[in-house]
Amino acid sequence: MTVPMPIPEQTGLDALRAEIDSLDRQMQELLIRRFEVTREVANLKQSQRSQNNWRPSRQAQLLRGLVERHRGTCPQTALIRIWQEIMGASLALQGPFSVGVAIADTGDLWDIARDHFGNVAPMGLIGPAPQVVGAVTEGDIAVGIVPLPNDGEEMPWWRLIGVGNDGETPVRAVARLPLFGAEGARGNAAIDGFALARLTIEPSGQDRCLMAVETSQEVSRGGIAALAGKMLPAGARVLASAIENDGRWWLIEADQFLPVESPSPFATESQIRHYVHLGCYAAPYGA
Repeated sequence: MTVPMPIPEQTGLDALRAEIDSLDRQMQELLIRRFEVTREVANLKQSQRSQNNWRPSRQAQLLRGLVERHRGTCPQTALIRIWQEIMGASLALQGPFSVGVAIADTGDLWDIARDHFGNVAPMGLIGPAPQVVGAVTEGDIAVGIVPLPNDGEEMPWWRLIGVGNDGETPVRAVARLPLFGAEGARGNAAIDGFALARLTIEPSGQDRCLMAVETSQEVSRGGIAALAGKMLPAGARVLASAIENDGRWWLIEADQFLPVESPSPFATESQIRHYVHLGCYAAPYGA
């Protein structure tokens, strides 16, 4: 009986498949060990009674490093998605953690929230953005996702954050989403949003700061934009405004990290009645 000789191409293909199987097993073993270390971190945090399980600045640093080191044919979007799933699952193991998503008239925030926190983190729709702020304030959820605001909203969520009771960490903007784009969103439904939480603000190395200032109603958008450009030379933009009593509040995003305890960059400007630091967060990648 004649034994057929293996086809060289088939032999090479079998060898490559065997190598892929071996690599998959090695990757799984590394993943198992990573989650063992995550559990050790969780135990240490519990012993220290730490409530700051999510560190958005560290997440941004890890993802930036991942992208900057990357090479080869694996799509960057797939690489980011894999690691966001790993980090989201790790976060869920470290203690109670849940995400509340605002229902926004301007688009769908669910996709960018799920992309950022992965499929393991508990997530649910809450209601309008002010209701999300209330849920974060009361501790009903760890993180709230709210939309990029518009001018003239009746109750803008950004007027409800940045100020807390004595000794309490206030709700602040701690991330802007999407951090790396929203390629997986359904059509054009996804919109930009902010993640709100009661966390200590930490720099990531490439950051933005959100602030609110009050002026008289006579100050124009162009006027406040010019003033922000002068007082925040790294770059700034006006995102929204809202009339309150006899004044107008402006939401400004600056291209720099400003510590919460730092003085107002508008302290010398008589046009500014009040200033509120609303948070800092990693700048979206490539922005």
